[in-house]
Amino acid sequence: MSAKLFDLSGKRALITGSSQGIGLSLAEGLAVAGASVVLNGRSADKVDAAVATIDGASGYAFDITDSDAVADGVAAIERDLGPIDI
Repeated sequence: MSAKLFDLSGKRALITGSSQGIGLSLAEGLAVAGASVVLNGRSADKVDAAVATIDGASGYAFDITDSDAVADGVAAIERDLGPIDI
C-alpha cells in the first residue's frame, strides 16, 4: 500500500507493547505513513532498542496494566512532545 493512501503526517501515535513483535511492526508502519511514533513497553532497555530502529521515534517505558503509571506516562508524553492523536 502506498503511504499516500494512508497519510498520517502531523499525527502523533502512541503504540503500546511496541518494543518488539507485532507492536513494533505496527509502529514501523505508522511511521512510514508519516506519523510521529511513541513506542511503549515495560522494559526501558527494550523500548530504547526499538526506538533506535525507527527514525524520529520516541519511547516511554511504563506498564499499561498500572493505571497510575499510564496516567503518568501519558502526561509525560504530552508534556514533552504534545498531544497524542492515535
